[in-house]
Amino acid sequence: MGMDRLIFGVLTIVVGLFGLFYASGSFDGYSYFIGLVLFIGAVLFMFHLIKGYYDQLESEDH
Repeated sequence: MGMDRLIFGVLTIVVGLFGLFYASGSFDGYSYFIGLVLFIGAVLFMFHLIKGYYDQLESEDH
């Protein structure tokens, strides 16, 4: 695993947690929506990082 994936992973976790805290402290529907979008985007990006790692491992085996 490269250092860039580790840094992106940690930053993605921070953004996802920020989105959850932002959504939980919101007083209107728009802020709640933005917080959930941040969280869902972070989860999807994390899955993309994991997929990229395993694709890289698979391409090195062949």
